[in-house]
Amino acid sequence: MMGEKLTIQKTEDNHLIVEDDLSILSKINHMIIKNELEELAAGILKRNMNESSIRFFINKQAAYNNTFHMIDENMSSLGDIEFLIESENPEEVIWWITS
Repeated sequence: MMGEKLTIQKTEDNHLIVEDDLSILSKINHMIIKNELEELAAGILKRNMNESSIRFFINKQAAYNNTFHMIDENMSSLGDIEFLIESENPEEVIWWITS
């Protein structure tokens, strides 16, 4: 299974530092907004958040068909794409991804 790990830190002047390719999150943000899934995605992300990270999955088969399907856990027999976002403030990351 392919996995993505992003580390996001907030600086004292309220900037976010991303230790990887932010375009991945930008694409996810775009798909959430395009498909009007802000509330659904926020719910999934909040359920899978702890004090320092957020874990979620995107259905691999849907992604290959250029559609978007975010889920709580790896459910596909083909394996889903796992994302782990590490952050000192995961709630702000969720806000950014879903707005």
